[in-house]
Amino acid sequence: MRKIFLLLGICALGSTTQAQLFDRIKNKVQQKVNEKIDQTIDKATTPKKKDDQDNTGSSNAGNTADANNTPAANNGGSSASTDIKAYSRFDFVPGEKIIVHENFAQDVIGEFPGQWNTRSGAELVTVSNRPGKWLAIKQDGIFYPEYITNKLPDNFTLQVDLMASNGIAGIGAITVGLVKAADTDEKFHYGDGSAASNPSFKVTFSPKSSGEGTFRYSSNLIGDHSISGTPYFNVPKKNYVRLSIWRQKQRVRVYVDSTKILDLPRALDADGGLNTLVFSAYAPDYDKTDGIFFISNINLAVGAPDTRNKLITEGKFITHGILFDTNSDQIKAESYGALKDIASVLSENAAVKVKIVGHTDADGNDKLNLDLSKRRAEAIKAALNKTFGIDVARMDTDGKGKTQPIDNNTTEVGKANNRRVEFIKL
Repeated sequence: MRKIFLLLGICALGSTTQAQLFDRIKNKVQQKVNEKIDQTIDKATTPKKKDDQDNTGSSNAGNTADANNTPAANNGGSSASTDIKAYSRFDFVPGEKIIVHENFAQDVIGEFPGQWNTRSGAELVTVSNRPGKWLAIKQDGIFYPEYITNKLPDNFTLQVDLMASNGIAGIGAITVGLVKAADTDEKFHYGDGSAASNPSFKVTFSPKSSGEGTFRYSSNLIGDHSISGTPYFNVPKKNYVRLSIWRQKQRVRVYVDSTKILDLPRALDADGGLNTLVFSAYAPDYDKTDGIFFISNINLAVGAPDTRNKLITEGKFITHGILFDTNSDQIKAESYGALKDIASVLSENAAVKVKIVGHTDADGNDKLNLDLSKRRAEAIKAALNKTFGIDVARMDTDGKGKTQPIDNNTTEVGKANNRRVEFIKL
């Protein structure tokens, strides 16, 4: 009888152990599923509570001189990025003066931005895997900022972050356009993804088409063209891209993340008179109800980079193109073009020595900003030496924090101009 009870006990224990093991495996699988869900943009557009809205975006995130209220994550001296060379084909250099810095910081989550226009609908949201506020577009429409009213100069740069949810169907497309428009009706008429008769340049992403997606581009001079099978923006494999456009008179270069996609010598009229930045969404929810395009972090800067003349002749060169991780002196890889630009000038002028000076806007703790600006200058010195071979003996560093603004600190554009790095000839 004892043997029977012992045998039953062992069987029961075995069953219990198997059940516990099964539960642990099931829980582990569910945890992985939940983590995967959390990473998708589809599940990440829930607006924050009203009490949190003022803190959802930061104009300083990832720029040349963040103003931070907390200590940097890295407190141990300079830490020049080890993957800068990943952007070795990225020769993009931003324009001299920022005229648009749109991160929707002044707008309320759940509403359409106050200084934009549309005849469709969209709303501002936050997402779990990217900082800041994003304009979420769930239906066809034209969307544009109304504060760009003047003719853009012959030389300017545009950068914008684009995302798409996993629900974007193969037919869905998002267009970024620069056009000449006389009035509101023309902005809506010429703002879509089709080639325009007015002076214009447009790029269009269809992020889920034929497996790899399609990239289209057009202008009134060269017509409409497409590149199929592009991996640049391929939902669901790749939901996010950073688009950079560089106009120098008739010439237009287009970059997606680290890759130069186009270099068109005669894409625009020399005096085209572009005066409108416009976004167009086509069928984001074509066959699903959760198709969404997202737009954020728009930077428009004017003026042709003239590093050599500014540094050698005038004695000082200012750049907004050297970017850093938030709360850190870690240089972002997309800074490669700006670093290479200054390194080329220093290489060709071997007798020139420079002081590298970091600057911040007026937000945040003064002492922390000052320290961060100094460490970032040191990080730039280290990167120029390690990546481009510039002798450290030719470079001094300093940081001024918020103490030397070149623009006001009351607007996002002003703050963006104040966050900068200066190279001063010694």
